[in-house]
Amino acid sequence: MGNLLKVLTREIENYPHFFLDFENAQPTEGEREIWNQISAVLQDSESILADLQAYKGAGPEIRDAIQNPNDIQLQEKAWNAVCPLVVRLKRFYE
Repeated sequence: MGNLLKVLTREIENYPHFFLDFENAQPTEGEREIWNQISAVLQDSESILADLQAYKGAGPEIRDAIQNPNDIQLQEKAWNAVCPLVVRLKRFYE
């Protein structure tokens, strides 16, 4: 790990180069539990990133509901728009 930091900070430019194979690295027994947890998170990461990029929010519905506090129909429309988004956002943070 120390050599990796030296390479990244260019402190060992003139020394022999070495190859770090991150793609085919295998955890030791002591690292296996953490590796399994991280692996599970990374498997979901692509779908979560795609979902985040497609996230539009409910700005117009919220704005309309705030501007018209006595309009029950707009209040319900905003509520119905926000509730599913809260569930999505909760998934992003879990």
